[in-house]
Amino acid sequence: MRTERKEVKIDLLKTPEINTRIHPEKQLNEIRRSLKKWGQYKNAVIDENYVIMAGNGMVEAMRLEGFKKVWVIVMYDMTQNEKDKLMLADNKTAGLGVDNLNNIQEIINRLAGDFDIPGFDDEVLASVSAAAEEISQAMEEYGKATDDNIAGIEAHADVNNAEIDEPPADTPDTAMAAEPEKKSVICPQCGAEVWL
Repeated sequence: MRTERKEVKIDLLKTPEINTRIHPEKQLNEIRRSLKKWGQYKNAVIDENYVIMAGNGMVEAMRLEGFKKVWVIVMYDMTQNEKDKLMLADNKTAGLGVDNLNNIQEIINRLAGDFDIPGFDDEVLASVSAAAEEISQAMEEYGKATDDNIAGIEAHADVNNAEIDEPPADTPDTAMAAEPEKKSVICPQCGAEVWL
C-alpha cells in the first residue's frame, strides 16, 4: 500500500455509499467553530478514487464553511475490505478513548473564564465539573470508617476466634455462596479500579 499527502479541490471528494458515522447538525456546527478558529489541522483520508474513508464530518463542515481545498492522505492499492475495515476502525477506535475528567477540569480552570471551546458548550462544561467533583468526593470517602462499617467490623470481629465446626456432608459448601455486588470507581489519576 502506498500513501501520499496532498492538497486537493474539495469538490473532488466523494462521500462513501455507506458511512458508519452520522454527523448531527450540532456536531457539524462545533466542527465549523473549530475550523473558523484554527483551520484544518487534521487530514482527511481518501482512496485513489477520492472516496472519503476518514474525515467525512470534517469535510462536510469544510464545505459548509466554503473551503475550496482540503489536505488529504491518499491511500492507494487497497481492497474494498481494507477500505471498509479502515472506516470501521477509524470511527470505533476514536470512540474508545476515556476522558480524564480531572485533567480536563484542570485545563478548564487554567482558561480563567475563556470558555470559547468548540465541543464544550455550557451544558458540557457543567457536566465535566460535576463528574470531576463526584469522582473526587468518592476518592476522598474511600477507606473512611463510618458508623455502619464500624458496626459491621465489630459484628464480625470474633469470626477468626470462633471454633470452626465441620458442616454435615450433605450441606452445600458455603464458600460457593454468591458474594454481594461491590461498587467501584476508576481513579482519574492512574486509571486503577478502586473498590468502594
